[in-house]
Amino acid sequence: MGNCKAVIFDMDGVLFDTESICLKAWEEVGREYGLREIAQTAVDCIGLNLTDTEEVFRERYGRDIDFELYHGECTRHFKESIERDGLPLKPGVWEILTFLKKRGCPVGLASSSLESSVRKHIQRAGIGEFFQVVVGGDMVKHSKPLPDIYLLACEKLGVAPEDTAAIEDSPNGLRSAYAAGMRPIMVPDLIAPTPQIEALLWKRCNNLLEVKAFLRDRLGDIQEVTRIPLEGMCNTRDLGGYRTVDGRRIKPHRLIRSGALFDGTPKDLEKLCAEYNLKTVVDFRTGEERRQKPHPVLPGVTYVENPILEEEALGITRENQDSSDGSAVVKKVIQTIQASGGTPLEYMKNMYIDLITAPGSRARYKRFFEILLNNREGAVLWHCTAGKDRAGVGTLLLLSALSVPREQILADYMKVNEFAGKEVDMLMKLLTEGEGQPAVRQAQAEAVRLLFTVDESYALSVFEVMEKECGSVDAFLEKEMGLTAPKRKLLEELYLE
Repeated sequence: MGNCKAVIFDMDGVLFDTESICLKAWEEVGREYGLREIAQTAVDCIGLNLTDTEEVFRERYGRDIDFELYHGECTRHFKESIERDGLPLKPGVWEILTFLKKRGCPVGLASSSLESSVRKHIQRAGIGEFFQVVVGGDMVKHSKPLPDIYLLACEKLGVAPEDTAAIEDSPNGLRSAYAAGMRPIMVPDLIAPTPQIEALLWKRCNNLLEVKAFLRDRLGDIQEVTRIPLEGMCNTRDLGGYRTVDGRRIKPHRLIRSGALFDGTPKDLEKLCAEYNLKTVVDFRTGEERRQKPHPVLPGVTYVENPILEEEALGITRENQDSSDGSAVVKKVIQTIQASGGTPLEYMKNMYIDLITAPGSRARYKRFFEILLNNREGAVLWHCTAGKDRAGVGTLLLLSALSVPREQILADYMKVNEFAGKEVDMLMKLLTEGEGQPAVRQAQAEAVRLLFTVDESYALSVFEVMEKECGSVDAFLEKEMGLTAPKRKLLEELYLE
């Protein structure tokens, strides 16, 4: 089977080490009320919802048993244990959930427990934000081992079952996932798999860290981020070759992010036109930036002015700040930030939030997609001045629209620090000259570094805004960028192999 596109977790025994606590609670009930072989009965009920669990108990202990009493006592023992000792996470939970979030992989949770209990547990553990969908056993007529709960989770997550991995520990849960047509991954907890269960599995792993390693391969490798070797332009890259979550790749010589072409030598510009078939240049700079560093006129190349920010909103983006006047502006901004009690890191994160929330910026990024959708041949190159912030957010949006894993998007985003490292070092030296005290120079240099490089938190703040506002990045792209399903499909046809 090929790559998967989404992952849905069971909860008890997979995310939390709750099944051993629950088993001990049932053993307490068994001792108190003389229920024989209670441990085996509890194990046989793993993965079942409350209704089905009650039926198993009535079959084993008689139709007239007071199941409500026994279950209430078990719940009491369970809650007392959690209140006393806490709710233990299984090893690797944080690692795999963080990994999947960075890859932009849709994640859901399908548990036989009550939905309210599931949400309470994951919020208390601090992992609720990782799940776009939560389905409880009370939301379906038939819980595991029937497929209803997983089919509902896939429907709510908007993914096909055959493209989705289900991570389970119990035979009932694995049968449910298999019956739904999913790809079951077993991480055994209290029950070892039988040969019959083994036959249903896509993969068996000893823990969630092994699942992470397995999914890393199945979600596609992260491609090395390289720049086009040019003489005067240090941050120009062909995005061709990046893999999407379904295994396709971006076509080469079609999508190029860059800094301003003003810095390109004649050989650079000739290479972009002849070798990369450059046909369209989208300029994200303001009018004043274009006046100070006008773009070269290239035969056969269409230029589109699409300023993401207005002049007064430009701020510090390492754009047009390499002159002596620019140095004074940067120092003044740093002093203002420090006087307000803020930090350069917070300043930059807020600037990125403005880039994705300001109505004018959104309109310009939406226009960027319209330009891409109308491009039928040759390469489109988009740039600001340094190719760092405005071009960086545009690239983040585009790669998300093409379903490139988030980890790949972040790898591309962070590469600017390497490609422009020498320029930043020179800028730091320039802007800290004249500061007498070493401590002041060091603080000034660190502030300059934060202002004129990128940090992963800047990009993540953009993702957070989109997800918080619309529920998901895909929903944001459709609502705010106008990327309806037909347009998204056209974009993929134009730029994916």
